[in-house]
Amino acid sequence: RCERATALLNEMSTVNTANDNKDSGSPIVKPQGVYELQGGIERYLQTYPQGGYWKGKNYLFDRRMEQVPAEKPIEQVEAETDSLCCQCRQKWTRYRGQYKCGVAWCAVPVIVCDDCQQQHKRLPNDASLLASLRCELCRIGYR
Repeated sequence: RCERATALLNEMSTVNTANDNKDSGSPIVKPQGVYELQGGIERYLQTYPQGGYWKGKNYLFDRRMEQVPAEKPIEQVEAETDSLCCQCRQKWTRYRGQYKCGVAWCAVPVIVCDDCQQQHKRLPNDASLLASLRCELCRIGYR
């Protein structure tokens, strides 16, 4: 799953310089604007409790659910977060409910708002509701 996300980020942020590299006959791909944090996001947020360059929330798909900079006002964190409910597409910034992408080979955790969660609870036997959930990568057709 991480490999799919990394591949998408690289695909979206690369420049093909094949014309500049005629000698080797193969394109050189240079990442543009994608950075790897040594030690990961958690360590970055511990190092920069005000958030540094980090915007929004770091969603964690374990008991912690989400991580935010310790010293940044929650109102600012909420305003910076661009998350959407994967079903109704309204802005939603809380990961709860343990829902997963409905594409069988994917099953990446997804964000579902309270209203859509209530709809799922009212119709628990409607498999089409769960199957309709899509992560952002599956939504755009990335494989």
